[in-house]
Amino acid sequence: MRIKVQSDDTNFRLWLPTRVFLNPLTAIICALVVNNAKYSKFSCKVPYSDIIRLFRAVKKSRHALQGQPLVSVCNSDESIVEIWI
Repeated sequence: MRIKVQSDDTNFRLWLPTRVFLNPLTAIICALVVNNAKYSKFSCKVPYSDIIRLFRAVKKSRHALQGQPLVSVCNSDESIVEIWI
């Protein structure tokens, strides 16, 4: 995973291994947080298996995007944030 932030006063890049964020342990933590009524505004339950399927789809999107960023956000003051998988 690569994160790039570019603005007038800051300009940095951050490289992180994708396996750190998209693994079964993180899926368990996400399921617990999403299904906890204290942290979630929604009353629906998301099973662990659906989160694992989401993580797999995000990993596969790397090949489908063919070098394009997963998220690209531009601000009115010409700040840019891009995230690649």
